[in-house]
Amino acid sequence: MNNTCPKCGKKLSPFYFKETCPYCNVNLLYYKLEERLEADAKESQRQVDNLKKLVDTVKSSTVSSPVLLVRLVLFFTPLASMCLPMYDSISLITIIKSIINGGFNLDDVLLPVISMGLVVVLSLAVIISSLFSSTKNGFLRNIILSIINTAVLIVMGVIIGGVGAGWYVTLGIYIAEIILHFVCHKIILKKRSEEQV
Repeated sequence: MNNTCPKCGKKLSPFYFKETCPYCNVNLLYYKLEERLEADAKESQRQVDNLKKLVDTVKSSTVSSPVLLVRLVLFFTPLASMCLPMYDSISLITIIKSIINGGFNLDDVLLPVISMGLVVVLSLAVIISSLFSSTKNGFLRNIILSIINTAVLIVMGVIIGGVGAGWYVTLGIYIAEIILHFVCHKIILKKRSEEQV
C-alpha cells in the first residue's frame, strides 16, 4: 500500500494497514480503482507491443530470408574451425584435452588461448549485433564489428605466427560474413521498401 493517501495526499505511516484514510476516510484500496486498472492495462499493452516489435526485428534480421538464415548459421562455424589447428598444432580440441589430462601449461599456449578467446567473444558480439540488423544502424554496426573481428584475428596470427588450417578457415568465415552483411543489408532494405508500399 502507498504511504500517501491518493485522495487527500496526506502522509500515512508505513505501518498503517487499515483500508480507509484516517484523514479523509476514503477507501485506500478502491479509490479510483477503474482508472488504475485502465492505466495498468495500457502499460501491459505497451509492454506486449514492445515485445512484439523486438521479436519482429529479430525475425526480420535473422530468418526472414534463406540468405539471412545462412548468415546466422555461419556465425556459429568459428567454433568448428577452431577445432582444426589454429596455430601450429594448437587447436581448441588440443587445449581441452590438455586441461582434462592435467598437462595444461598456460605459458606455452597463452597467446593462442587469448586469440581463440577473442574469436569466441568477438563472434558473440557479431551474433548479438546481427539480431538487430534491420534497425537503423544495424548494417553499420555489423560491418564495424566484423571488421574488428577480422582485424584482431589477422593481428593475432601475425603476432603468434605458425598459423594453421583452422586460422585460414576462420579468416575465410569472417570474410564471408562481411560479404553476407552487404547481401543481407540489400535484402532487408528491399523488404522494408516493400512493406512501406
